[in-house]
Amino acid sequence: MKNTDLHVISIQSQVSTGYVGNNIAGFAIQLHGLNHVMLPTVLLSSHTDKPVYYGEIVDVSLFRKLCKGIEEIGVGEQSKYVISGYIKGQEVIEATANFIGQLKQRSLLQFIYDPVFGDTRTEGLYIPREDAMYSIEMLLPLCDILTPNHFELEFITNTTISNEEQLKEAIGKHPILCNKTIVLTTAELSENVNHQVEVVLICNGKLTHYYAANVAIEVVGTGDLFTGILSSQLSIGKDIGEAIQKAMQLISSILQYVKDNQLTEMNATAIMSSYSLLTD
Repeated sequence: MKNTDLHVISIQSQVSTGYVGNNIAGFAIQLHGLNHVMLPTVLLSSHTDKPVYYGEIVDVSLFRKLCKGIEEIGVGEQSKYVISGYIKGQEVIEATANFIGQLKQRSLLQFIYDPVFGDTRTEGLYIPREDAMYSIEMLLPLCDILTPNHFELEFITNTTISNEEQLKEAIGKHPILCNKTIVLTTAELSENVNHQVEVVLICNGKLTHYYAANVAIEVVGTGDLFTGILSSQLSIGKDIGEAIQKAMQLISSILQYVKDNQLTEMNATAIMSSYSLLTD
């Protein structure tokens, strides 16, 4: 299949303005020359860090209709990856799991599960605990690749992870995670004495570390951008190590632009400033 025919299916939040969820993941996917298939789980006027925002969870009957339409025109067969991000509401979580299960039965696509239910920046969960638990129950068994941040991995494993040994033990003892490929983003391990941005790939019990300079700025949407780049790089044939490094390189460059230009969040100009890195 030619890259021009390839799709990436993205199931996550969508906003009227700003660069989070489908807005930024889709931008990254399209910059790779891939077709972005959007399934919104919530529709908001802006991201939730804004002082005012409006919107709501997508009605589950509408969500199911969108899934049905995508499935019936054969988009799954034109995709190598489906990704999920922010999902709130157990009915939508269940509908997502059913849709992904059906796609995986009919094609060879892989599922990248980004939990997106909490982080240390917000000091915990930002969806109800019962929704987070239901997300783990329904979506974790289906995934081929898991991309949690540090908080989310500790929540999934119900254990504290402070160093490499604890990370290996937490993954090895978990009945589902032990058989998954895990990309731990924003790892917070004691061995990282230089306090760089660290991503850890855990596969078949082996840990591989990737590092980038720590740009002293905090903006929303970087996790969604990471998953968008990762899925795109994998779709065009890069191995997972190459995909991780490219995602880290791009995000570091974009954040540096945001900082240098005294922006408060990512925008189209910031993202496009690093486009040349995709062609290196």
